Amino acid sequence: MAAALILLFAVCLLPGSLCREFKVILPPPIEVLNGSCVTVPCSFDIEEKHDEELDHTCTAQWFIIKETVFGRQSTQMERKLLGNLTNKDCTTTLNKTPSDDATYEFRLECHSLKYSFTKQNLTIVAKADPPRPTLSPSTLEVRAGASVTLSCSAPAPCLSLPPHITWTSGLGDSQETMKELEDKTQVKTSVLNVTISRLHHKKEISCTAAYSKGNGDTASAVSTLTAVVSFPPQILHSSICTTTPSEVTCSCETEGNPLPTVYWYLDGTHLSHSDTFTISTEAHGDTGLKSIITVCQSDMKHRSILVCNSSNSLASISRRLYNSHEQQGHVQTTLTVITVLVGLLLVICALLVIIGIRTKAAHCSSPKRQSTGGTSSAALSHFESSTEANE
Repeated sequence: MAAALILLFAVCLLPGSLCREFKVILPPPIEVLNGSCVTVPCSFDIEEKHDEELDHTCTAQWFIIKETVFGRQSTQMERKLLGNLTNKDCTTTLNKTPSDDATYEFRLECHSLKYSFTKQNLTIVAKADPPRPTLSPSTLEVRAGASVTLSCSAPAPCLSLPPHITWTSGLGDSQETMKELEDKTQVKTSVLNVTISRLHHKKEISCTAAYSKGNGDTASAVSTLTAVVSFPPQILHSSICTTTPSEVTCSCETEGNPLPTVYWYLDGTHLSHSDTFTISTEAHGDTGLKSIITVCQSDMKHRSILVCNSSNSLASISRRLYNSHEQQGHVQTTLTVITVLVGLLLVICALLVIIGIRTKAAHCSSPKRQSTGGTSSAALSHFESSTEANE
């Protein structure tokens, strides 16, 4: 007897056996945006004696089921069949879902076969806001220069209106794919490859999933992460030195993550804050640092080169900010240029004076001569002699 029961159970497990029954396979509750469509993955089976009745006349009907004090009420839904019923695929897109949670029932209607699958129902949960996309990785801590792959996934409850996924602008181009999950629902994934730089530090990277409703409206959901980028120190070009007759003041501005430490060196000797050298430091955010040092000119007589060094756990960088020999050379060069310019101005002025004198002399040596009846040749000779004397 026991052996017969085991054999009967084994036979029932075989495909096409006499133990087949009416059943429908539906996904777990689906979250849907109010007023949007939803694609329901669906498959079914029937008793084998009805196989011949499953033909091209079959249609898939979906009803909203409500239990009221007056009994069980059903409302037929507007739908579009995507599957092939002769292959027992009842996947359907419901064009417009109600604003409240609802239970749906599948009914198979053929010319010679009509059956409502009341034992298995579909639950659709109506949401006022779309689900937030899943951003991976959820945190981002990398070193500058690293290439990172980011992915953003959003449920696609309606295949005819999948979500539109966008990234923070300026990150680059992305690639999108659709994937079917184990429960036959769909998810849309956008993959982005980006090279991280120090400019991404503390910046938000976001992906947005926008869903369209049947009436043309859209609703969006956003997921974000904040990038934490480590990078070696840099000494900024704003680092300068100023001098007075009594002292030299230099500022060294640097950036790095972890926050760098600034060291000062005078001719290779490390300097510390003292009565001789005044050093002050101030932080600019979590990655910036500004260090200011003041050195008396008298302490620079026998020493010349002042260097700023910025270091963190990733690297170390140095820059020469002051060289007293170069400063003296600059001064000497400046004085030489000024001397040459003054000499040129004096030469130009002398030339202008000489040209002016000669012009005046030429003008005086050519007087206008008029002939009159009462003028004697002696008088004319006397006038010319006077002119030569004036010259």
